[in-house]
Formats: sequence, structure tokens, C-alpha cells
Amino acid sequence: MKMLKLMKSFVLVAFLYCCVGNSFAYVEKMPDLKDKRDGRVYKTVQIGDQRWMAENLRYNVKGSFCYEKKDYNCERYGRLYNWAMAMMLVDFYNNTSIKQIKKRPHDICPKGWHVPSNKEWKKMKYFVGKKGIADGVGISLKSQDLWEKELRVPAGNDEFGFNALPAGERYFIGVYQDLGSSAQFWASNEFDASGAYFWRLSYDTRTLDRVYESKENGVSIRCVEDVLYEIKEPPSPVPHIEPKVVEIQGRKTQTIHIGEQVWMANNVDTKVPGSFCYEDKEENCPKYGRLYTWPAVVKLSEKFMTEFARDSISKRKPKGICPNGWHVPTSLDFRRLNAYLKDIDDAVGVGTNLRSREGWSESENALTGENGFGFNAEAFGVRKYSDPQMICEKVVKAVVPGATKGAPADTVFADSCVVDPAWQPVLGFEGNGMLTGFWSGTEIDSLSAEVRKLSYDEDDFILDTARKEEGFYLRCMMDPPDDDEIYDSTAIHDKRDDNKYKTVVIGKDTWMAENLRFAAPGSFCYEDKDIRCRSYGRLYPWTIAMRLPADYVDNSATGGIMQEHQGVCPDGWHMPTNEEWIALGQRALNMRKGGIGSALKNKEFWARGGAPISAASGFNALPSGSRLADGEFMELGSSTYFWTAAGGDGMGAVYWYLVNNRDEFTSAEDFDNAAFSVRCVKNKIAPLKDSGATVDSAATAAETAAPAAP
Repeated sequence: MKMLKLMKSFVLVAFLYCCVGNSFAYVEKMPDLKDKRDGRVYKTVQIGDQRWMAENLRYNVKGSFCYEKKDYNCERYGRLYNWAMAMMLVDFYNNTSIKQIKKRPHDICPKGWHVPSNKEWKKMKYFVGKKGIADGVGISLKSQDLWEKELRVPAGNDEFGFNALPAGERYFIGVYQDLGSSAQFWASNEFDASGAYFWRLSYDTRTLDRVYESKENGVSIRCVEDVLYEIKEPPSPVPHIEPKVVEIQGRKTQTIHIGEQVWMANNVDTKVPGSFCYEDKEENCPKYGRLYTWPAVVKLSEKFMTEFARDSISKRKPKGICPNGWHVPTSLDFRRLNAYLKDIDDAVGVGTNLRSREGWSESENALTGENGFGFNAEAFGVRKYSDPQMICEKVVKAVVPGATKGAPADTVFADSCVVDPAWQPVLGFEGNGMLTGFWSGTEIDSLSAEVRKLSYDEDDFILDTARKEEGFYLRCMMDPPDDDEIYDSTAIHDKRDDNKYKTVVIGKDTWMAENLRFAAPGSFCYEDKDIRCRSYGRLYPWTIAMRLPADYVDNSATGGIMQEHQGVCPDGWHMPTNEEWIALGQRALNMRKGGIGSALKNKEFWARGGAPISAASGFNALPSGSRLADGEFMELGSSTYFWTAAGGDGMGAVYWYLVNNRDEFTSAEDFDNAAFSVRCVKNKIAPLKDSGATVDSAATAAETAAPAAP
């Protein structure tokens, strides 16, 4: 009975504004592939400019596995291979790096096809993330059947025809696991001597994730063709962000707005002691910006190359050499930038979004730069200490028999290296075309400070430390507004913790225009990160939000929920009733600037590629995700859930939710104690007074005095 109620959702049909068109992405039909080695035929599919097998490889090589040693599992799910088998090498290479092999045999895929590299998996993931209709790359790739069900994760829709089956894996100790609940596919890249990369789908996630594991594990293989194809469907236009040119202290400067932050869109070129032009060529400074030592960036003397500066600069807004109203970004500033870009666009890495589209070397490990938000980080190199010089000689490590019968033995060499005793560390310029980095105003210790780096062969925004005398670039960030610039006279002040909240009047109700951040015991920050509470508010189990017993849904008591139930809301505010949520949705629909979701959502933070957003209501709904009862956090950037003051008496805790790719505002019930967001509504019923005024008469008076609808 409870399971039926959990699955039951209530969609306000009258609220729906937009219509969903195609249920699937565009798929280019491709011919079948016949493997001449064994005559097997495989379906294939074009995804982006790549042609993939749409079935798992079943080619039988000695030592490969059928799940639980049952032949019918090979026919349905394909065979499982360890990494050496995938690369057509002897098992010796499951514990030895292949870097020393000069001529490698063709891998296990048919002629003209190969085991995909990490970059090819990333290209496919990127295309599916941009073009897919489903809320998650994993959902777009999973087959429509054979997968275990997870009520909070939509079933696979296979909209690209990839048909990923939950073939499970064979763990290196010989145990078979996860049939029906996961799929793993080898990449051709090894991680180290005993580990290699594969890409995983799971029944309870929406993502396609790269992981590394023992080469001895047995997992599936999908082959990709050696040639590339023209993309028949016009690709989505890469967003072009035009920087805003502003005048700062008499100089025209390009700036960009990313989330709540405003950044300079080019590297600072202010000549101060401790700054350098790349390769000491003056003409490079106007083009690249200047490289600075850390003391130069924070405007301190050279003595702080080796001394703590913690008492000499602001921890929150270190001005340094930035103009008035701007500051050297702190570790927290960079973390917020990184978190925002992860939330808003999970199809590519943050580094890929920040790197410029030109000027970077190609890599097999990373996508080309997209400059998706106008940051336009170019590969202008850095100034750093040279790496230790090594003296190496080759030694014989092993002699391995040929991989096939009659083939000659292969001698494996290894480098034996020691540091050159005559080597001296020298500061030099390096990395042009491959690397760039930016100082943070955050000091690590007396000798080092934090930097953020971008590399041609990494998709991430890399957190690192560097010696203070090394040279990196500077991007100044605009000072955040003070409270009186953010909050006007309509804001409320929660005296319990000094939090302030914007408010908005919608119809007859005054709502918080931000998610509650009150740290009630038992509430959570998304992924337990404080920075997420600041941006998205806290997540509360329903009984915590309502301040009711933990078993209230199962053992409700008459009168347990008040007419205006305060719960965790501030004094004078209450948890919204179902009727108040319905009134909010009706009012949003009447704004006629899109559907309900369009009017209720905030324009920032929602993952790109979803339903259009007008933000017409001012309700400012953020995609704050949720926390399941088992502790897993889900859907940040793609959905939001709000509790209602309704539950018990035979029904679960009621909530309303919005998702990224739909314009609906939907209600459902929860029995599993998930943690969702809270929005409070201002009380309309006046508190009882000694004069004996009744609640009903006070409510009537409050209704009469309610503000006019906007």
C-alpha cells in the first residue's frame, strides 16, 4: 500500500503550459557490423561523429568470462574481459605497464575498430549530455529493460540507441557481481602498472562515470570505429558569451558574470616589482598578461616569500594589486566558481568550460576547450622551478613470450633513474600551449600559496600549491555586495542565526525568495559541504522540517499539524500548506510568460539545455537536489523539492518539485525520510491576544489586510 502511494504523483494538468515533442534525441541509422573472425553480427549507432557498437563484444578469447560461467549470459550480455585481454596482451601486463612496449598488437576489437580511449568516451558523453533529452547521460545510454529499478532515478530510455546492458563484472578474486545493476566498459588507457580506466553506469545513478580499477577485473567492451563521420544533425550552437567592457580606474576592462560572481575576462597586466613577461619578452605582457610572484599579487614585500603573511592581508577580500572594488580571488571564491560550473553544466569538466577554444595542444585525455562562460583562459604558460634532472639507464625488466603461438619473445626494458647530483633548481618559463595557472589570495604556509591550474590534458580546474616565488597569472574578482545591497526593507532577519532572506509577494502570500538555511539538528548541506548551504539552503527530512516525531508519518496524532505550522521556520512564518502551494502555482501560470516551472525557477544554477526559464514570479527556485535516506545526495543542478505541511493520517509526507527539462510543477508523497528544501510563508493569522480575539476573527482581519497581488 505504501509503495503504491510512493509511486503515485499528482500533476496539476491545468498548470501545464508546454508540450513535450520528441521523446528521443536524433539518431543516425548505421549498418550492422559483421566480425569476420567468428561471423557474429553487431548493431551499430552513430553518436556525434563516432560510430559505436550498440552491443557488447562477444568474441571468445581464451580466458574471457561468461557471467557466472553460464553461456546464455554471454549471448545476452556479451563476454567479460580483463584489461590485458582487451589489449590482446598476455596477463603479465595486468600487473605491468605497457609504456615500454614499442609496437603493440591490435586490440580485441574487429579490424577497423578499437577499444575506445578515455577521450573518445568523453566525446560521446559530451555529445549525449548536450543533445540528450533525458535528465542525465546515464539515463540516455541505458537500455530500456533488464535494469533493476530505483524509484528516484528514471529508467533508461536508450534515446541514442547505445543499448547499455547491466552486464555486471567479474571481480579480480573471481567473484561475479552486479548483474542487472551496473555496466562497465574498458578504456584503452592504463592508470598505472596494475590499474586501468573503465566507464561505469549504475541502476541508481544518472551519470556515466570514469573510474579506475584492477586490470584483472572482468568487464564489458564496446568497440568504436577507426574513422569519424559527419554529424548529420546540426550540433547545438556553442554558447558565445560576450564580455562586458567596463572602465576601471581609467582603463577599459573586459568582465564576465558567472553565477553570483563577476570576474575579469583577461589576465591582469599591471607592472609591479615581482612581475614578469613570459620568456622575459616585453611584447608578451599586452598579449598574455603578467606573471607574478605571490607577494607581488597581494602587494607585499619580498620578505613574505619565506614568511607568513596571514596577519598582513584580508582573508575574505585580499585587495592586492587589483583595482578598487576588486580583489585577489580566495580559495573560497575559486571553490564557488568550481561548484557553480559543475552544477550548471555537468556535460563537460570545469576546466574544459574555462579553457579558450584555441591555442591549446591536443590531448588524448581531455576535450578541447569550450569557453562556455566567457572566462577564456588561454595556454600562456607559467614561471616555475624546473623539475629535477635525472640520469637514467635502461635495464632489462623481463622477457615475455609472444602473445600468439610462434611469435618472438618480447624484451621489456625499464628506466633506472637517479637525480643528477649536479642539478640545481632554476626558475624558468614553461607550458606555453599546454598550461596556465592563477594565484589565489589564500596562503598555505610560509613558503607556499594556493593556485588553480588548467592543463591541456585535464578536464578539471586543478587545485594545487606553488612556491611563492614562482610565477602565475592573476584574474581579479569583483568584491561581493554588502548586505544592504543584497537585502532591501522587505527582507526578513532570522534572529536565531542572523541569516537574512529576500521575500516576494505572490498573490495573497508572502514567500521567502530563498531556501531556508537554519541549521536545525538533523538537517544537511548538499554533499555535507558548507558552501552548498550558502548557495542552495539546507536539506531537511520532513519530520525535522515540521518538528514532529521521527515516526509521525506512520503514527500520526490528531492535531499534530497546526493551521499555520511553524516547524523550522522563523517566528511569524510557517511551513506552506498544500493549498498555498497550489495558489502559488496558479498565480505563476497566470503570469503568461511560460509555464509554471518557467516562472518559478531562478535563471541561474539550472543545468543548461533544460526547459526555458522566465523567472517571472520572483520565487527564485534553485536546483538544490535532495538527500536520500541512505545518505546519497542527488540531482543538484537538475531538480528541487519543497516540503508541504501535510503528512500522516494514511498518507506520506507531501512535497512539490521542479525538474530541469520540464515545465511542470508536481506533487508527490514520500515515505522514505528523504531530505528536501524548505520555503516558509508569512503568517496571516494574527496571534491570540489577551483581549480574547479568536483565531478565526484574526484570520479574517489578516485576509482583509492582505497585500494586493502584483
